[in-house]
Amino acid sequence: MSSHTHKRWLYAILVGYVLLATVYSVVTPIFEASDELWHYPMVKYMADNGLQLPPQDPAVPAPWRQEGSQPPLYYMMAAVLTGWIDTSDMENARRVNPHADIGIVRPDGNANMMVHRTEAEAFPWRGTTLAVHIARFFSIVLGLGTVIVTYLLTREIFPEQPVIALGAAALNAFIPMFLFISGSVNNDNLSNLLGNVLTLLIVKLLKTRTLPHWRLYALLGVCSGAGLLAKLNLGFFMPVIALGLLILSLRLKNWRPLVVGGVISGGLTILIAGWWYWHNWQLYNDPTGLNMFLQIVGRRAIFANMAQIWSERHSFTQAYWGFFGGVNVPMPEALYLLLNIIGGIGLLGAFVFVAYIIVRRRWSLERWLPALITLLWPVVTFISYLRWTAETPASQGRLIFVAISAISMWMVVGWTWWQPARLQSYVTGIIGLFFALIAAVIPFTVIAPVYAQPPQIAPSTTQQALFRQQNTEGAVALVSSSVLTTNAIPEAYIYVETTWQIEQPFDQNWSLFAHLVTTNGVIIWQRDVYPGQGTLATSDLPANFAWNNQIAIPLPNTAYAPMTLDVVIGWYNLQTGERLILADGKETFKIGMVDVVPRPDVEQLDVPNPIRINFDNQIELVGYSLSNLTPTAGDTIELTLYWRGLRKLDTDYKVFANILDPQTLTKYAASDGMPVNWQAPTTTWETGTIIKDTHTLTVDPNTPPGIYETELGLYSQSEDGTIHRLRIVTVDGGMANDYMNMTRVRILPAGNS
Repeated sequence: MSSHTHKRWLYAILVGYVLLATVYSVVTPIFEASDELWHYPMVKYMADNGLQLPPQDPAVPAPWRQEGSQPPLYYMMAAVLTGWIDTSDMENARRVNPHADIGIVRPDGNANMMVHRTEAEAFPWRGTTLAVHIARFFSIVLGLGTVIVTYLLTREIFPEQPVIALGAAALNAFIPMFLFISGSVNNDNLSNLLGNVLTLLIVKLLKTRTLPHWRLYALLGVCSGAGLLAKLNLGFFMPVIALGLLILSLRLKNWRPLVVGGVISGGLTILIAGWWYWHNWQLYNDPTGLNMFLQIVGRRAIFANMAQIWSERHSFTQAYWGFFGGVNVPMPEALYLLLNIIGGIGLLGAFVFVAYIIVRRRWSLERWLPALITLLWPVVTFISYLRWTAETPASQGRLIFVAISAISMWMVVGWTWWQPARLQSYVTGIIGLFFALIAAVIPFTVIAPVYAQPPQIAPSTTQQALFRQQNTEGAVALVSSSVLTTNAIPEAYIYVETTWQIEQPFDQNWSLFAHLVTTNGVIIWQRDVYPGQGTLATSDLPANFAWNNQIAIPLPNTAYAPMTLDVVIGWYNLQTGERLILADGKETFKIGMVDVVPRPDVEQLDVPNPIRINFDNQIELVGYSLSNLTPTAGDTIELTLYWRGLRKLDTDYKVFANILDPQTLTKYAASDGMPVNWQAPTTTWETGTIIKDTHTLTVDPNTPPGIYETELGLYSQSEDGTIHRLRIVTVDGGMANDYMNMTRVRILPAGNS
């Protein structure tokens, strides 16, 4: 490939990246990119307050949430770029959908984190919308820098193979998730650039054959200081820098790189970033501010072990290739499979290449040293990711984009090194073009449809029910409804079709709910949404606005069966708790019924309500029954559990069963003891034998009437009194909570029959 042709292809890749990233930034509505609804308020706060840092207090919610505890460099830069814009309309533009299924994919949509006013966000942009798009374009420029670094890094490691450099740049540029994040307000864009720039600088440092000029040390210090002021994950690069300086000193047999380079780069790092860590120390007694971040964002209820992290591998790879919105807008599963195969071949091929080079001794130590940095940094990044996601749910592959330059390079090496030289250009070209085509299609086929509002349909003069606000104007009519699911097993969806029409406009936003209710009034499960699959706000809708509204109500895994449930719908105000009422004063309207049937008992265990709950691969709950789902305060309930030992046990576990308020965790009935009234210790169980275990739950006579959860688990107690609960093993092999919720019960006032 001639030099002219090579440059032409490089420019095509860079231009293609800019165009596609711009498409992603424009197609994705504002605040619908990953965490952008919190990142931008941080930018606005700093723009409005002279680049000052916001106060952080978990007890006082702020619109920037945990992002106020992030290193501030990205936000400062975006604030400088947008500070001239009047963004006083942010609260009007940033209308949070309170029911959004963030991190969950539902079949009826409701993925939008915001309720949008199309006309307010239309071009020409103004106010907050303009500021968000300018900050997004700033992110695109940072992403462009990362693509260029990927090209330059690959040229450093494989100078004689420019095709690999083009392939690595194309792969980096056209990964849909990289384009999506690059087109959003997100501090990852600055940390991604700086993390990959630092990799390039260390590689250049290790390739020098003479003492480096002090300017290289200074550039290293500036980038590392900026990195520590961009995101905490770049702190893991500091040992890599120290290692690079040490290796260079040993190779040159000169103390200056380690000492002089360390003083210059380290001094500049402290000078640039030290103030922020000192600020955190003074405020929170924590230089990183990480504990404050975790208090706000939330920790996992139980620290994730490797089994749990391994079970989240699919979401990790999804969010590396493309998982949009609030981690709730996926690409087709078949596409993930194809991309995983392509990526897996690349990484496996790279591993074989490295092994081949080592065994055949094809590379000198001088060539190996800079290449090792490109292998070390992705490993360090991945290990730091594992540590982070074990602490708080964050199984997203985009978090390792800070090493995307090296990853992309080695993937392309894995595809090409074993190919004949004449085919390498074709292989990299085909793969690059494939990724570019996917990236070009995704915004219009995957992202845009999720945020499209349902079409307005012709008004109707008929209605099944009219819901009206008390004492004020505002009414919505149920034009038609149907329950599409007539019977279902636990863990299935109940599908409902409704058609609504605004009769009198509302000045507030109302939420639509659909409940699955027993004949005795126990709400087994519910679905709360804004209308139009979450895309509409009732305060925006004029009279005679009519729309179709699908609802998918999930049945919980532990739903009791068999039973018949009523499907009822209604409206309520999330802020006040007020409900719309019908003409007869009722607050709900029954639209149909559904029969919940037990799962097929494929093993023919002959137990009620067949279920499979695996406790730590030791004990399995295979069925259960409750004598009464609507007891009165003071009554007793018989809970019968059907256990099966999965292996020979050497610990005697106790069973706890509680009826409790899920909000306060107050227990109103409890049972705690060994199975079968202490007559069947788990160490005596034969593997595979069904143990029928009955517990009596006496409801506290002073229990307030209401709906409560039933909680169940197993535990052992050490001699020192330490409690060890068995964790539940999920279907995908993860280990999640150390308890399970069974069916809900409704406790009636004392004296009620």
